[in-house]
Amino acid sequence: MDLLLLQFRPGEQEAPMNTTTVTLWLRVENNSKFVRGKKRARENIEHYCLQRYGMKKLSDWEYELTFSYPDDAHLDKQIYDLLQEIAGEADLRFCFTEADIRENGTDRSW
Repeated sequence: MDLLLLQFRPGEQEAPMNTTTVTLWLRVENNSKFVRGKKRARENIEHYCLQRYGMKKLSDWEYELTFSYPDDAHLDKQIYDLLQEIAGEADLRFCFTEADIRENGTDRSW
């Protein structure tokens, strides 16, 4: 098995990190009328998923998040991973989510 070792060579520069601020619109709902986990699901999502992105709660449904990334592919991966993590956390409480992420100042959305 070959191991790929990445090493820093003098004279090479690391890719500069970009930052962007996005607005997350998030709806959390119970899967059925017999389930009562929506409040706890939202609390867990805020605590375990959104805090690492400097979450600022704008309203009951909207959050402002800040991402750091070297290129657009990494930003896309971070956002899709976050959306998957949010859906998984809601699923643990028998809930589902609807989410929309828009980059502030541009037309980009996920």
